[in-house]
Amino acid sequence: MTVSVFQRVQVDDFDGWLNPDPNQVFAMMKEQGASSVLLTRNLEDPNSLMIHMEFPDESTAKSFVEWYSTQVQEWTAAGYPSQDIKEWWLGTNVDSHSGTL
Repeated sequence: MTVSVFQRVQVDDFDGWLNPDPNQVFAMMKEQGASSVLLTRNLEDPNSLMIHMEFPDESTAKSFVEWYSTQVQEWTAAGYPSQDIKEWWLGTNVDSHSGTL
């Protein structure tokens, strides 16, 4: 059962938040069990983000949320650009009603 995790985030500066190495962040997500990541920006506020991640199961998804929440605190304390996690949403995919059109 694939589990989707949606994270709604507000950042001060998208370019500063994404750098210096976005690939390193994706590699960390993969190490924590994510099988895919989709990053989207709000059309009216490019510093408002929605991140959709997929995980193989509920346990891995919940473990990621706990890990990431701790990491954000450590990154902020280390001087990396801050991010305000507005919402976490976890759910199971409804494969019978999903697909590419």
